[in-house]
Amino acid sequence: MSYNGELTEILDTYLLPLKSIEEVINENRNAKILIETPLGFKNVGLEVVRYLSNKGFRAYLSGQNVWGTCDFSVSNDYQYIIHLGHALPPNIFRIINNNYRLERQELNDAVIIRIKNGPTVLFSAIYYEPKPDLLDKLREPVNNIIKSNPNALITYALPYKLYAYSIAKTLNARIAPGPITGCFVQFPIPNTILFIGSGYFYPLTFKLLKPQTTVYSIDIFRGIIEDVDYIYRKYLTMKVKAIHEFNNAKFVGIVISRKPGQYRLDLIEPLINRLKKLGKGYVIIDLNEVSPDYINNLPVDAVINTACPRIGIDDLDRFIKPVVNAGDILKLNVLDLNNLLVW
Repeated sequence: MSYNGELTEILDTYLLPLKSIEEVINENRNAKILIETPLGFKNVGLEVVRYLSNKGFRAYLSGQNVWGTCDFSVSNDYQYIIHLGHALPPNIFRIINNNYRLERQELNDAVIIRIKNGPTVLFSAIYYEPKPDLLDKLREPVNNIIKSNPNALITYALPYKLYAYSIAKTLNARIAPGPITGCFVQFPIPNTILFIGSGYFYPLTFKLLKPQTTVYSIDIFRGIIEDVDYIYRKYLTMKVKAIHEFNNAKFVGIVISRKPGQYRLDLIEPLINRLKKLGKGYVIIDLNEVSPDYINNLPVDAVINTACPRIGIDDLDRFIKPVVNAGDILKLNVLDLNNLLVW
């Protein structure tokens, strides 16, 4: 495939648009810069800190995990936040834009938002550089799936873009017009999906949005291909259990998250009205991280999550108390399971 910008190789495994990043931060050579990454990319973040430090910039590595573009740092201690490894989908951008006054700019493999009276945030891609030996192991089994499902679509999370394009080109297969995230798919979902990546988080997005779709997860590094339907059914069972337990709750906590792309104050009034109709008492709880450490100790019978909807799906086996999403409660039929990612 062709690249829009020049990519720099890092650690013999990753490709980053470091020249584009440097072009932006050159506007203020004396700025403090924070590099943040998901846990799996901390080694890449360290290399970016070293690269920028050698160029004379004041760069720091964040020790915090970031789960997505929705929870990037907003700190006036830094003039630039460089957030590595996540795509910025339109739904998350709308939430961020509602919470801050922004200017947005596209620059090759990075998206830049400038927050009024706050930092400039660069959402930069990290791409895995395709390795021929890993591609060779998958070519035949992937080709067999495509032959049986000629309308199958190859999809990917942002770091696996180059792998996905290589496979699609080699097998002359259809490829998605852009990456997916855990809460957003930017294209119509066909009946068969081939997801290039690792783990279940991303491929399950398709099942949560369109349960009848067959989704094959193609784990590049383990060389494993599997239908994720059984994982989806496991999560579905936990979801139904949580909803039933919520129905028996008398006193409910409505949890709001302060993360920039999850702060949904607009959901509070509709939820309060819904709880009043259901005859339930409530308290609004302000949190940054909606995690079991906090939720399990709250003095409530159940929790409504207004933050990332994947919390009320993937993490249910980690909570002692029933946790449901705002979208579950605001539906006319709470047991309508056709789209579990409604906020």
